[in-house]
Amino acid sequence: MRIFSKMIGRSQVASSLVIAFSFSVAALAGCTYFNNIPPVTTLENPARSRTLGDYEVAGNVLAVQVCAACHGVNGQSHSPMVPNLAGQQKDYLVNQLQDYRDHSRSNFYGVRYMWGMAGPLKDKQIQELADYFSKQAPMKIANTGLEDPQLVRGKEIFEKGIPEQGVIQCNSCHGPNGEGMATFPRIAGQHAFYLTQQLKVWQHPDQKRFMEVGGNTWAPRTITFARPRGVLMQNNVKNLSDADAEAVAAYLNTL
Repeated sequence: MRIFSKMIGRSQVASSLVIAFSFSVAALAGCTYFNNIPPVTTLENPARSRTLGDYEVAGNVLAVQVCAACHGVNGQSHSPMVPNLAGQQKDYLVNQLQDYRDHSRSNFYGVRYMWGMAGPLKDKQIQELADYFSKQAPMKIANTGLEDPQLVRGKEIFEKGIPEQGVIQCNSCHGPNGEGMATFPRIAGQHAFYLTQQLKVWQHPDQKRFMEVGGNTWAPRTITFARPRGVLMQNNVKNLSDADAEAVAAYLNTL
């Protein structure tokens, strides 16, 4: 009886090994099949956009399936830390994605998230992503009026600047309604928190932060915060107080 039980046990083990081997072969065959699927270049079949070996996914597919996780499908972010991209100037988006890809833009969240996301992008994909988000309808913020003294101050800075402190009015470069122009970004309707954080980077271009980055090793290293293409902004906001930076950011969020 014991011998018969052992024989059954050995038979079951052998069967399990055969089944496991069969599944392994099937899995390998499946991987080979998916690797041979041609690259996807349209939204007709977005389910294939993450196919192994597909490194030429169209920008609009990336926007919907990857970027949308943080920036929203229509470029309207729900997180105050993540910028709205809807209606953003195309030239500006191209420049920023290139700077993230090249690691020349190095603000805190940029290093943590965007360096990795933009790293594999091809020039064509960057152009397509910029084109997609620039064509989305900008977020409309309900205007609650300017009774708040902070908003009144922000509007004054946006329209007139602070001449005695060398601060030029924002609308001279960003447009009369903050809609942006070419490489100057749209700032109307942008999250106040995000704008404030970016102004701080402009105010302190030599600031260094100790962060843990470095892939699987998470090796700590020092990163110098930087926003290239921004000598004009550095000079313009270096004398802007924290209170005034928050005021103009709050006002821009209402546009």
